[in-house]
Amino acid sequence: MTVVRAEFPSLRGYLEENLSPAERRHIGLISFNQWTFALGAVIETALEARALGSDVTVGLWADETPLRDPGWRASRRIARLLGSRTRDENAHRALLAAGLPRECFAAPPLRRLDTAAIPELPMRITRSALRSLAYRGSDMGRSILQVHPDDDTPIRESYEWPRRYVELAVRSYAWAFDQAQELIRRRGITTVVVYNGRFTHDRAVAAAAQQLGVRVLYYDTGGYETDFDLTTATTHDWADLQRRMLRMYEGWDPSERDEVGSRWFVNRQTHADVNNRVFTGIQRRGHVEGVPDADRLVVYFSSSGDEIVELDLDWADYLHSQERALAELAEAVRARPGTSLVVRTHPHMRLKPADDLADWMAAVEAAAPDLHIDPSSPVDSYALMQQADVVFTYGSTAGVESAFLGRPVAVMGPSAYDLLGCATRVTSADQIRPLIDNPPTPHPEAAIPYGLMMERRGFTFAHVQGRGEEASLAGIRLAEASELTLKVSDAMQSRRISRLTAR
Repeated sequence: MTVVRAEFPSLRGYLEENLSPAERRHIGLISFNQWTFALGAVIETALEARALGSDVTVGLWADETPLRDPGWRASRRIARLLGSRTRDENAHRALLAAGLPRECFAAPPLRRLDTAAIPELPMRITRSALRSLAYRGSDMGRSILQVHPDDDTPIRESYEWPRRYVELAVRSYAWAFDQAQELIRRRGITTVVVYNGRFTHDRAVAAAAQQLGVRVLYYDTGGYETDFDLTTATTHDWADLQRRMLRMYEGWDPSERDEVGSRWFVNRQTHADVNNRVFTGIQRRGHVEGVPDADRLVVYFSSSGDEIVELDLDWADYLHSQERALAELAEAVRARPGTSLVVRTHPHMRLKPADDLADWMAAVEAAAPDLHIDPSSPVDSYALMQQADVVFTYGSTAGVESAFLGRPVAVMGPSAYDLLGCATRVTSADQIRPLIDNPPTPHPEAAIPYGLMMERRGFTFAHVQGRGEEASLAGIRLAEASELTLKVSDAMQSRRISRLTAR
């Protein structure tokens, strides 16, 4: 069996390097989801921390929260009634079998929620109104905005969120915050480990720990060829991520780093990447049509707005919004004879709320490009990149992929590659025209660290055997609950959300 080299050779070494002896004294892991990779990260961290001599507390609380987490899949109660077990129950059994003492597991310590600190909701629950909500001094509102009530919830400010849903989301955040603080105090936890810190409950736990001066680590998905990641920085600290990319590339074997890093790009260009088929599945490889015959072709690749709207940034540094950035680009192109603008709307937009798609289409119409390629078009994004004389984007992965193909790239929004040297960052409208007239020199080699990170970030399992549905520990499969359990749990959750979102 070939051992894949990961970004970090050892989780134990990583914990020793990044946590002081005092921070390693008692590591607490609180989980709200039932995903295989996430439970694998909890298992690996708990066992490696224990091997380091740390006290360990594990809270598998996916089935405890007032509002179910996005990573919740099945009810423990329903599973038991149907003679099944949820995945996190199997993880619990496996950890016990692997030698983790029973006393390391913790149930939520508080029986009741103190509602006195829960803020009163505003009359109109818009995004800005939600964003302003705080709980015990922590930034509660942004975490709630990361978890939409349903797939039709738009990011437009005029939309009013359903009151009953928000009331429960607020209670759920408060519940996770208070339970985490009480657990930390009772057990003397010195470092807390949570999933990436984006969703409501994980963000509440991170805030609760930080308020007590306790260190926080975040686990997440690994690379395409690795199993999981564990970081000292939050998921959307893209500057930290890029520094990691550069360190990783610099420290990798020069005889293989370019091959491994390039493989990620090539698999996407050839539509071989199964994880990217939600985007490329509707595209015909090599197909391009309707592109203007111009002296200079500027191609704009849009980003999914809902994925960046709640980043805590000064948006004045990013031309205030994607719509404003596109308008400025279109104006600059119109002022250049012989220059044409093509806008490629992100294929993911076809799966987004109808209101968000309508808002973006209105922005494109106002920009009046020479060609708009809509999200359902069979045009191959990679073939389109190759025809561009200069690529602009608001931070889409298409930017770094265009750079790898040797295209000049200008990025106008937040991205995870603007510090690598493969793209030029645009911070004001007056920088756009010079980049059209004199596109920056391409540096395709500077994109490769991005691909290397995507392939090999994080760690490989040292204790868990296999991946996905075949993952196991101590001979116990980390299997999903039965299909009937999943079906009943999903139906119950769907009915509950319907009641909470009914107007």
